Amino acid sequence: MLTHQIARLVHLSCRHPWAVLGAFALLVLASGLYVARHFAINTDVGQLIDANAPWARRDAAIAAAFPNRGDTTLAVIRAPAPEFAAQAARELADRLRRQPALFRAVDLGAGADFFRRNGLLYLDAHEVRALAARLVDAGPLLDALARDPSLRGVANLLAVTLGTPLLTGQVTLAQMAPLLARSAATVEDILSGRNTALSWQDLAIHGAAAEPGLVEVRPVLDYAALLPGAASSDAIRAAAADLRLAGRYGAHVTLTGPVPLSDDEFASLQEGSPLVGSIPVAIVLVLLWRAVRSTPLVLALCITMLGGLALTAALGLMMVGALNLISIAFAILFVGLGIDFGIQFGMRFRELRRVRPGTGTALLATARALALPLTLAATATAFGFLAFLPTAYRGVAELGQIAGIGILCVALPACLTVLPALIRIADPPAGARAPGYPWLAGIDHALQTHRKTVLAVTLALVAAGIPLLWRLEFDFDPLHLKNPGSESMATLTSLARGTDIGLDNVQVLAPSLAQAAALAARLERLPDVAHALTAASLVPDRQPEKLAAIAAAAARLLPVLERAPIAPASDTQRTAALRTAAQALHNAALDHPVPGAAEASRLARALAALARAGPAARDRADQALAGTLRLALDALRLALRPESVTLVSLPAAMRRNWIAPDGRALVDVSPTRPTGTSLGGDSRLGRFADAVLRIAPDAAGGPISVRHAADLIIAAFVQAALLAVATIALLLWIAFRRVGDVLLTMVPLLVSSLVTLEACVLLRIHLNFANIIALPLLLGVGVAFKIYYIMAWRAGQPARLEHPLTQAIVLSAATTGTAFGSLWLSHHPGTASMGKLLVLALVCTLIGAVFFQPVLLGQPRVPPPAERGPP
Repeated sequence: MLTHQIARLVHLSCRHPWAVLGAFALLVLASGLYVARHFAINTDVGQLIDANAPWARRDAAIAAAFPNRGDTTLAVIRAPAPEFAAQAARELADRLRRQPALFRAVDLGAGADFFRRNGLLYLDAHEVRALAARLVDAGPLLDALARDPSLRGVANLLAVTLGTPLLTGQVTLAQMAPLLARSAATVEDILSGRNTALSWQDLAIHGAAAEPGLVEVRPVLDYAALLPGAASSDAIRAAAADLRLAGRYGAHVTLTGPVPLSDDEFASLQEGSPLVGSIPVAIVLVLLWRAVRSTPLVLALCITMLGGLALTAALGLMMVGALNLISIAFAILFVGLGIDFGIQFGMRFRELRRVRPGTGTALLATARALALPLTLAATATAFGFLAFLPTAYRGVAELGQIAGIGILCVALPACLTVLPALIRIADPPAGARAPGYPWLAGIDHALQTHRKTVLAVTLALVAAGIPLLWRLEFDFDPLHLKNPGSESMATLTSLARGTDIGLDNVQVLAPSLAQAAALAARLERLPDVAHALTAASLVPDRQPEKLAAIAAAAARLLPVLERAPIAPASDTQRTAALRTAAQALHNAALDHPVPGAAEASRLARALAALARAGPAARDRADQALAGTLRLALDALRLALRPESVTLVSLPAAMRRNWIAPDGRALVDVSPTRPTGTSLGGDSRLGRFADAVLRIAPDAAGGPISVRHAADLIIAAFVQAALLAVATIALLLWIAFRRVGDVLLTMVPLLVSSLVTLEACVLLRIHLNFANIIALPLLLGVGVAFKIYYIMAWRAGQPARLEHPLTQAIVLSAATTGTAFGSLWLSHHPGTASMGKLLVLALVCTLIGAVFFQPVLLGQPRVPPPAERGPP
């Protein structure tokens, strides 16, 4: 019945080819218009997974209670000195606050005025006392610098210090060596035209020079765009350029954080030169020509495939409304599978055209020969995709829905109507040679002669590799799927080496601040936990003692620091001060040949050279040596005026990040990080997550959410794979009515799947969130190859390597592999890994179909008349 109906459909298409093509053209045009007007892509990765899972609801609850903590961009400002980096960050933050349409919140973190004023209170009490004492001892030095915070003032200070204080032993060259060495290096860099600055903050507190300036913003995102945060990121870069941060401070601004990481990931999907992108297209065209040996047939296949792609895109948008970052891959899958069906039809037509009197007759014979196998293969493939629908992995479920419906409602009908109509119009001549690989006849004979041995050895090798499956690894780290060369990843990696940015932190939502503080105290006792912070952590301890020490220092220093500076120096005065300082340094090095003399001599040469240089060089030196000094003095003035910190006195925005309006409080827990560790560390983070969950089962975020997402995705794929196997087996039983024939089709498919996983271990290919999609998809794709063989075998045709069917399957697999393999060329590591695993799985499936299945089938049974194929 099915064969008769399909043959009739092909016959009607051949009788009225122009009507068929006209209707197809109208449908394609309407689909194109619909896609142009309704195309939408939802780039919110949070929508890819069902939000009803308990862990997802906990994540959502924390995000709802503290909205400013999610979807952030971190602007990292690096400059030659931390003073310049901090000032550039403040200016950038101030500019961004004036753009509320693009930024919901702007936060300077530790660089905010609150911490600049009260930062000393967060030191240990003994550190505050020691720092206050050092500042008081440096009072004369600060007096001179505050009086003339310029290049002239620095030079004069050196000259004065190297006079009486050096002679009387108040200072030594060894004590001054760090200042002298860094000053010399700074001046030398200026004379060489390099970007540099002297950090006075680092001279006072060692280690501060590596700290960049940080501005954290919560941008307004446009999920209808491929890059939701592009507008805000562009605004940050434009603000930095408009403020001339590079020219004024030598500051370089880069972006990282969840939003730029996501945007760079999406952008990498578009990267690639036209030449590289054209290579797969050229290969597909060559393979198509090799398959059908006719330019008109190649054009017919391409027109059918591209038109079907437009129809499927329109259907997909009608079904799901907006594509997601996974379902958009339906285009690659449709092209690969559409070509598969087209090659099967085209090569069978090419074979029959040589023995049939005309194109119409050959097309009708092709329809009769392929009606059942092509329909069965398409349906089984569609079932493989549709098996994702019941899973909680929404991104892949929508991909399965679009691809499955596209195969059943577009690819197969187009192959049976549009393609025959195009072939009828083209009316290609009969080929000079029959398809197939006759030169493989010897291998066919050898395989069939030693059939049992080949089967036994193959199954033994596959069984021997099963223990490898216990070494199959799943890479849970989503950062490994991102392009390490992108700005956001490079910035994140660099930042994580020296700064705790909370990338792996987890959060717990407590009913009240008191309960949050109690929970934090318990968590901090865990060896895998570095810190557990709450809003109470923002209130420093032993404040009266610290405030008293700071007040005593302020009483001595603020009158000095607040004195108005003298008038700016002329260039002549600067030059004279530099020469005087150079001579004083030279004399000190000669008179005191002790440690520090070499540094003094080096600085003397540098200052003398600066005095001989032009005014522009001295202007740069003033900015590099004294610009940071002025900023450091401003910071010190503010730090000497702290205020008592209480929960009530915390800035409202800061308090809101820790305490929700309904009183619920957040606990932020960070893992221990060994020295030198930057990103990653699955085992360490796994122990951390387990330890936290034992005490706080409601913890979420960081490695906890990643693990739950991985478990959900793996469960979804296992569910889809089992459902695909069950539905395909049921479909085959309905079609074949023989359990043995169903097993002969499914066993090679399952063997190919095992070999694919074993090869992953041997080739060190880790499964991840992206490439795991390849495994269940190829259950549907791979079963098509097996069906073509089993149907031919049931019709009494031996499954042989020399048979034209083998060439059709090989070329079909090659074109499908090229389409899938084009993903391998992607700059996006996740997409590239998916392409790599798709190609590997397809190769294993092809080997199983072409070599293993013919050996498994052996000689065909003598079929009943109803099952025999057409002559």
